[in-house]
Parts: sequence; C-alpha cells; structure tokens
Amino acid sequence: MTVIPFKSHVWPAKRPVVKRSVSLDPDVATRVQSAAEEDAVSFSTWLNDAADYALRLREGLKGVAEWEAEAPGGPLTASEIAEGERAVAALLGRSARS
Repeated sequence: MTVIPFKSHVWPAKRPVVKRSVSLDPDVATRVQSAAEEDAVSFSTWLNDAADYALRLREGLKGVAEWEAEAPGGPLTASEIAEGERAVAALLGRSARS
C-alpha cells in the first residue's frame, strides 16, 4: 500500500464555514484528535482537509473512469497502469508500487 503524506492547512481567520454536527466512531474520533494535535490544527480543520482530500481522490477516480469509458482502446491495461505508476514515482522521487 502506498502512503501519501497529508498536509493540513490553517484556515484564514475570516473564511466562511458551514457548521455541521457529525457522529464518529470513538476510535476514529480519537485518531482524528491525535492527528490534529500532531499537525497543530483544530479537529474541524483536520476533518475538513481529510474530507477535501477524499473528495479530490473520488473526483479523480471518476475522471479516470469517464476517460476509460470513452477511450478508443478501452480501460487501461495492467501494463499501462504500471507505466503510469513508474512515471509518477519518478516525478515524486519514490519507488513505484510492486
């Protein structure tokens, strides 16, 4: 499994926000609190950033699926995926997944 570092940001003081009440599993809430403290941000900021990150991933995956559906060659082959992972790893200065 590839672990992607997560960078949190600090919201500008006057940024508008929407307040919501959410329910979390106790273990998740504890882990979020620990991560927020480690990143020196609020619980809300950490959750916002994590949700934003997950939504960007989701949108990206949808984009790939749409592209694959329209691509003349069909879905990406395992070889094409591996080639892409190697290219990204090289750009990031990391080893590709095996």
